[in-house]
Amino acid sequence: MIVTTRLYRDGRLERSDFAFDEVSELRRDETVTVWVDLQDPDDDTLHQIARELDLHPLAVEDVIAEHERAKLNRYPTHLFLTLYALAAPDDENDELERSEIDVFVTRNVLVSVRRGEGFPIDDAHAAWENQPELLATGVAALMWAITDVVVDTHFATVQSLDERIEGLEDELFAAQPNTARIQRSAYRLHKHLVTLRRLALPTREIVSGMINRTQPPVPQPLLPYFADVYDHTLRVSDWTDSLRDLASTIIDTNLTSQGNRMNLVMKKLTSWAAIIAVPTLITGFFGMNVVFPLMQTWQGALVATVLMVATSVGLYVQFKRRDWL
Repeated sequence: MIVTTRLYRDGRLERSDFAFDEVSELRRDETVTVWVDLQDPDDDTLHQIARELDLHPLAVEDVIAEHERAKLNRYPTHLFLTLYALAAPDDENDELERSEIDVFVTRNVLVSVRRGEGFPIDDAHAAWENQPELLATGVAALMWAITDVVVDTHFATVQSLDERIEGLEDELFAAQPNTARIQRSAYRLHKHLVTLRRLALPTREIVSGMINRTQPPVPQPLLPYFADVYDHTLRVSDWTDSLRDLASTIIDTNLTSQGNRMNLVMKKLTSWAAIIAVPTLITGFFGMNVVFPLMQTWQGALVATVLMVATSVGLYVQFKRRDWL
């Protein structure tokens, strides 16, 4: 377990790396903002910090259970957030990379709980410390920075998936497309987009709830920043829906193209079979074991040859005109 603690006053760092059992005392000072970050905490640590800050047991249970849906819950003493940072996998056969972060937000203390090192907490940390005028507004600035980093990962993920879909579109209409690979890749991308939408879409409602229903309300200087994050969530949602429809279209188009190519092959094979069948009919006629004019004469051989050549050429020209060959 890794514990990070920082105390800010008037937007400036005053203390760091203090024991989190001091938080219950520090929270009484309304002039400070405290951040506690827990990476891979055990259950006893979570229960201890819950006692220190009067956190609701249901929220602590959600942290212990993991893999909860993205949400914003309000309890009498605090807010509870579950968010997911996302990343497109390097290998399309792998699952969409996700990193859960749970956040407890009290009047002047924010506690973030992470599993592993997937969540870019350093980016959020840098964002709020680089803007002391925002950090001076209180714990809402920390909440904004973490949410902004989460939405940025959603944006980067959907952009990466968009580039992969564009590559599939180019491959789909290539001269000799690998239909099996296109079908497999399009299906995997569609699955990634479904997962992205399931995890990113609730973030829109979470940010909206922060702006409109947080008590105490978001400080006025932070409202444009939360509005910017909300705008990004809308763009991610709309972009994801568009790409999901496009991935489905690629799958359908690929199947249709396969059917069209098979029909073209069958059409050409049928046309060549017809061209071959007519000379076979003529040779079969002249090869009958019955007496008929021109039998066993050079004139008969000439007539048979001319008929075979003429009918074959005639059929070829007709099929070519009709685009059957």
